[in-house]
Amino acid sequence: MLILEDLYLGDVRPSERSFKRNSQYAKALDELVKAGDALTDTLTEKQKEMFENYMTAQREINVLTDCETFIYAFRLAAKIMIDVLTDGTIREI
Repeated sequence: MLILEDLYLGDVRPSERSFKRNSQYAKALDELVKAGDALTDTLTEKQKEMFENYMTAQREINVLTDCETFIYAFRLAAKIMIDVLTDGTIREI
């Protein structure tokens, strides 16, 4: 099957990535969760609600940033492939 068909059908999801349990990412995520739990344990109910609102907004910003980064990287990769395939004869697209 073609990658574009997989992408169209939703079989390729660039935003969904897995990671290894003992990776640096997994360790950093574990530290983040522990620190978040320790912090929320010290908050009042009102503060927890405010913190959750903050975290929701932060997640939305992260999604938007990740999307923009993906689009930029995809376009850059396409430009690199055009340059490679045309020996640099096409300067502007």
